Amino acid sequence: MIAEIRHAIDGGNYERDIYLQFIEFQQRGVCLTLVCSIYTDEDDKEKVVDQWLIECLDWEEYRIESFVSYEQDEFEVTEEHPFLWNYQKSLIELYFRGEAKHVKALIGALYLKHHSLTKNLIPFDQYLNTKSGTGDLEWLLGNTQGLFSTGPEILTKAYQELLSEYGFSTSLLQQKGTPTSKGFHLLRLGPSYVIAKEFKTVRLDVES
Repeated sequence: MIAEIRHAIDGGNYERDIYLQFIEFQQRGVCLTLVCSIYTDEDDKEKVVDQWLIECLDWEEYRIESFVSYEQDEFEVTEEHPFLWNYQKSLIELYFRGEAKHVKALIGALYLKHHSLTKNLIPFDQYLNTKSGTGDLEWLLGNTQGLFSTGPEILTKAYQELLSEYGFSTSLLQQKGTPTSKGFHLLRLGPSYVIAKEFKTVRLDVES
């Protein structure tokens, strides 16, 4: 289990501050394989104190950024994260009707609420019924009715509250057949992440 790595980090196995880095990445069918190295010197990658092979089974999504090292608080495995919403939450359509009061102020409020809830990890227009950013959103809100967004409940309810506050009447429609699962986990190191149902780890031998 991936918890073995976290236990090694939190259990005081290392006498100094450590840095983690994905040094290898392979995709083979339904399995993604990562190698994670742990260093005690951020600038000397020859000083490897631990190394782990991580198998990501039944994966759904991944993003592997540049292979650089990160401090230990940038490493996590979790079941609760904005990147998991599409796999755990039903998508809800939000419709609006009426005329807006202070459209630009509304857009600003929507932007701030979105980035607060998503921890600034998901683009503002990810779930909005727009094609070209805030200019398109201003045009959309200038209409008397329409589909505003299709997204997870936590965002949709926040959008709905703000639309109502600024003068719109709203209605919600849950999409039929939206898959929901509590089986997915997020493995993250800095900006790199993998979404999968299971992570298996093997501790590798490190040459002294």
